[in-house]
Amino acid sequence: MKFSGIVLAGGKSSRMKTDKAGLLLNGKTLLEIQVEKLTTLGCDDVIVSGKVLPADNILISSDSQQPVDADQTATIHTVSDIIPDLGPMGGLYSCFPKCKHSCAIVMSVDVPLLSKETLQQLLNAHFDKNPDATILSYSGRPEPLIGVYNTAHSALCKELIDNKKLAIRALLERLDCQYYDFHGDPNELQNCNSPEDYAQIKHVLSLDANIQITG
Repeated sequence: MKFSGIVLAGGKSSRMKTDKAGLLLNGKTLLEIQVEKLTTLGCDDVIVSGKVLPADNILISSDSQQPVDADQTATIHTVSDIIPDLGPMGGLYSCFPKCKHSCAIVMSVDVPLLSKETLQQLLNAHFDKNPDATILSYSGRPEPLIGVYNTAHSALCKELIDNKKLAIRALLERLDCQYYDFHGDPNELQNCNSPEDYAQIKHVLSLDANIQITG
């Protein structure tokens, strides 16, 4: 089945002190890493949520659309928030109407070790039952920014925004939601929110040559 991809890259990066999307791992930016995972999974419609860095730093420029690679049919779009500074809820509200397909796999830009295999398992679980959302869960804790969402719920996002309910869990409470229990390497879920996190992720990569951060 066809699916869109949404990379949430619009955070303020206040702890990192620089835009996380442009950080480098193994010679690629975090944004390039996430986009490549989606395209190698067969995603032909990739949306980057939020303001991003210039093209020579992280693959694309803001408010643009262009092929990811001459040999691929995928196109990526950058979508600025309709209402700024609302976090992930604002990103989903802005991106859902731009999606080409009825569902989208969603992930934040700052989980670069998340494997393509885990994303494929999420997609398989979602397509098996086709709920409104399939969310990764680890040790009983949902990770709402790693999941597959029906893209028809922009109006519901706006309703929650109007009622100042900006946590993604408020959205999940209104959806037919299932959870995919993750049993893989917990390093996959390591967030890159601070310089210390970034150093730890680079350390993990240096210790394990088997970790594949891209396709």
